[in-house]
Amino acid sequence: MAAVVLLAWGTAAAATVRNLQPAVDRSEPTTVSSPARPGSASVRIDGRGGGGFDVGSGVAIGRRAVVTNAHVVDDPVTFVTGRDGGVLSTGRIERADGLDLAVVVTNGPDLTPIPLAPEDPQPGEAVTMVGYPWGQQTITAGRVEGTLVRGGSTVLRFSPEPHPGQSGSPLIDSKGRLVGIAFADETTGDQGLAIPVSEVRAALEAWRAHGIPVG
Repeated sequence: MAAVVLLAWGTAAAATVRNLQPAVDRSEPTTVSSPARPGSASVRIDGRGGGGFDVGSGVAIGRRAVVTNAHVVDDPVTFVTGRDGGVLSTGRIERADGLDLAVVVTNGPDLTPIPLAPEDPQPGEAVTMVGYPWGQQTITAGRVEGTLVRGGSTVLRFSPEPHPGQSGSPLIDSKGRLVGIAFADETTGDQGLAIPVSEVRAALEAWRAHGIPVG
């Protein structure tokens, strides 16, 4: 059985999983940048510290709150760049228990939050992934291939395989609703892995109870 690393999930599966965060390769992505509506809530996450920088992705789930992967916000300084190119300073950052999820509270101006789908997507369902591989917004058509269930947690498997810098990218359904957050790729299967919206919703409810403006 192949070696497995599922980041903060800490579970085993027959796959080799790679963190999507380091975006040091500056070659062109295979998808095409687009100003289409599915990208209106997406943001770029930039981390600075230790003489280096990282680029990741995220999505607004409140007027001044962004959800992304916890590993995206490990650097000492974090900035959020909106779709219009405006850079937002950040304040509070909270991480979910047992999930590779984090919420970043910005200091404004207001963002456009995305609605959440009422349930997790089904295998075969079409999705759109919006992220910032190599720092450039790309909108990619894909589909849910299935799920992995380990220790009571569900991980979505989707295609196509995401690129470095797309950690935290939202998966969006045909109605413009959030159905998952990408966090890794499955190197043995050329597919991506995502946290489903049911897990995202549970994290949002916990953050809301602690006074975080998640909508």
